[in-house]
Amino acid sequence: MSLRASSLKTSRQKTTKGRRPASRYFITLAHGDDIKCIAIRPWALYLAGGVVPLVALLTIGSAAYSLFHDRMLQALMTRQAEMQSAYEDRLAAMRTHVDRVASRQLLDQDSIENRVQELVARQAQLETRAVVVASLADSAGLEANTSTPLPMGRPAAKNRQANQAIGGGFVQAPAFAPLETRDAPALKALERSLAPQKPRPEPIVEDTTPETLPLRSGKTSDASSAVPLALHLAEITAKLDRVENLQVRSVNQIAVTAQRKTAQLRTALASAGVSLDRFTPARQASAGEPAAVGGPFVPLKSDSNGSPFEREVIRQQDQIILAQRLRQALPFIPLRRPLSSVADVTSPFGARTDPFLGRAAMHTGVDLREPYGAQVVATAAGKVVTAGWNGGYGNMVEIDHGHGVSTRYGHMSAILVSEGQQLTAGTVVGRLGSTGRSTGAHLHYEVRIDDEPVDPTRFLRAGAQFFAQR
Repeated sequence: MSLRASSLKTSRQKTTKGRRPASRYFITLAHGDDIKCIAIRPWALYLAGGVVPLVALLTIGSAAYSLFHDRMLQALMTRQAEMQSAYEDRLAAMRTHVDRVASRQLLDQDSIENRVQELVARQAQLETRAVVVASLADSAGLEANTSTPLPMGRPAAKNRQANQAIGGGFVQAPAFAPLETRDAPALKALERSLAPQKPRPEPIVEDTTPETLPLRSGKTSDASSAVPLALHLAEITAKLDRVENLQVRSVNQIAVTAQRKTAQLRTALASAGVSLDRFTPARQASAGEPAAVGGPFVPLKSDSNGSPFEREVIRQQDQIILAQRLRQALPFIPLRRPLSSVADVTSPFGARTDPFLGRAAMHTGVDLREPYGAQVVATAAGKVVTAGWNGGYGNMVEIDHGHGVSTRYGHMSAILVSEGQQLTAGTVVGRLGSTGRSTGAHLHYEVRIDDEPVDPTRFLRAGAQFFAQR
């Protein structure tokens, strides 16, 4: 069989005006003597050329699909499973992240609550210590506060004169109020804000995509708000540290000031010829008017290995206790003048010629000259044991100051107290006069220790020196 394509034009074909002969493709089929010619138009050939490859492709595709259908389906299912597993893994990771963030928030919340509770407890401890500092200052006869260091200088002259007038050797310190800090309301506000139930993370919605998965709990406690809160707590802690350091310095300054005053009084008593051991709490109980105090002995709880405040209290407590003893005893020591001004000494203590008999005699006191009717005051606190006429003393008042110390005031023109009366230093006991064995208006002033007369000028000089140092 042979194929031949040609365009034959017969010479016999007549040309027709306005028409051209159509082109043909011819297929000649020869089989032996038989010859068959098939004419094919061009468009039919083009159509066959396009359809045949398409049919071939469809046939090949159908065959391939039939052969690889199961394998492709398995690959698609595997890919889908891998994508599902990856999504679930990512979702689980996001859940773990949310749980970790929520747990960290709860831990931060617990930590902040614990810090607030510690600060509140520490503030209460500082308030208690402020009362202790006040008690120590009051025991030592000093003034103190928690806002400024204790003054180390001498008190003003006006306060010193007023203190001498009432018979106190030290400035009387008022009781402390509990420690007040500007951060107390802040601590309480923090405590109230942390009181509600702790936040819990929200449940995760299963169909939520990782891009929109929530990372916060329902209640606001993110890190941005925790940072200022932590800074505020640190600031409060620093302020409480400063208050604690101030209390430690206050205890130290109380002890230093008490030691200085104790040394001054010890020197004054030594110059007066009196031992400091005489003025003990046991002896003071017999002074006639002890303070109405009592209760079981409970030692101050302190630890030498404890806080700086406790160590400072332990280190300084002996000085403060000694200052307390002397402060309690000082009003009963006759260190003040019996007259309001410095009087002339007309006859000192000791041996002299008796003004009436002209013979040697022992003068048991000191004669002080002032105008007639001048006020005579008690030189120390105590109890009046004698108030009336007493032989050569004339009108005399004797005061028992306890500790074996007593004073006598003779030759007065008037007595203004009565026996058994409790007096404070500076109380007017009478008027200067010239009763009894007297040659003129003056005051006979005696100081007796264990009922033995001693030189009163030693006490007057010691008192002047002591009060001048203050």
